Amino acid sequence: MNSYVKVAITGGPSGGKTTLIEALKKELGQRCAIVPEAASILYRGGFPRYKDPQTVVHAQKAIYATQFELEAMISYVSQKSLIVCDRGSLDSAAYWPTSLGSDFFTSMNTTKEKELARYDWVIHLDTAAADDYDSSNPIRTETYQEAWDLNDRIKNAWDGHPRRVVITHNADFLSKMTTSLAVIKAIMAHKSAEEIKKELL
Repeated sequence: MNSYVKVAITGGPSGGKTTLIEALKKELGQRCAIVPEAASILYRGGFPRYKDPQTVVHAQKAIYATQFELEAMISYVSQKSLIVCDRGSLDSAAYWPTSLGSDFFTSMNTTKEKELARYDWVIHLDTAAADDYDSSNPIRTETYQEAWDLNDRIKNAWDGHPRRVVITHNADFLSKMTTSLAVIKAIMAHKSAEEIKKELL
């Protein structure tokens, strides 16, 4: 049995993941360990980025493998009670091209059940409303509509997790971050998904 709780923070582009994780570092400090986003590490390091479906397959294989090893390493060395992952393995399934006829889970030699079981909790942050959409991130290449389509695919990829919390874009951004932090603290207080949804959402 793990001595820590592992949370995947996921969602559509410009959902607030980066802001939330920076807030967690300040708010929780030494009480949590952060698993950085695999895609950002690869792309900022010069990994080629193309839109052709076959090249996307290669990229997602690399991202999945990097994500897997990052999580394994942080889980091994961390003495923290909370491990927060900047995205999770099933995000790659949302980016996986369907036009080639290949299946993500078969290609990765895994199943959806195995991937869901890797995380104790999942927090999905919906893509921001149009007025708040941030296109300044150099790694972000999606238009606003593409971002929302991707948001839905990511949400579908994680469907079935028993402890998933979806935080919508209906409130202003500050309220969204406040709610997200409150959810993390409730998880640390060992509240159930039902309690969190009833009290905070």
